[in-house]
Amino acid sequence: MKKILAVAVLVLAASSLAAGQNPGTKPSQAKPVGEKVAAPESKPAEAKPAVKKATTPESKPAEAKPAVEKATANSSVDQELIKLDQEWGEAGLRGDTATLDRILADDFQGSGPTGLQTKAQSIAQAKSDSANITNATYKADEYTVRWLDKDTAIMFHRAVEKGQNKGADYTDQHRSIHVWKKVNGQWQVVASQAMPIPQTPTP
Repeated sequence: MKKILAVAVLVLAASSLAAGQNPGTKPSQAKPVGEKVAAPESKPAEAKPAVKKATTPESKPAEAKPAVEKATANSSVDQELIKLDQEWGEAGLRGDTATLDRILADDFQGSGPTGLQTKAQSIAQAKSDSANITNATYKADEYTVRWLDKDTAIMFHRAVEKGQNKGADYTDQHRSIHVWKKVNGQWQVVASQAMPIPQTPTP
């Protein structure tokens, strides 16, 4: 009797288990743990080129202009100074004090074979020498003018004086350097130096 009851219990247990399952339904497959859905591979964004700075065309440094453009050899101002220099030379031979006073600046300084001279000394010597000089000529050439600024110029030239001093023939050749400056709108000599040109003895 006990065996029959045990078999019945097993039968009931088996039937109850069978009733608890849904026939025809497959158990769902467990997804692997940790498997993520892969996102579509994205390409790294291309770096955009940095905006180019507008480059200004390379500019050459401006050439420094001289304070004053050099006057050309034939400029009107050069010619004016040359004309004044020739007047000065001729006035010295004649002892023309009025012309010398106009051309020489009040602070004039001259240097020559006799040493340094002021304006007054230069005019006095020209007046004294002219009393003994006759038949004299003054010729100047080989002029060069260089400009320091628009109101200051340096002049170089050669000069030859010929004539008679107390009845005796003489020839004086020299090279001169003059500094001309415009003073109150008028060109005057502020400094001068004369250098004798050695004469070649006549054989």
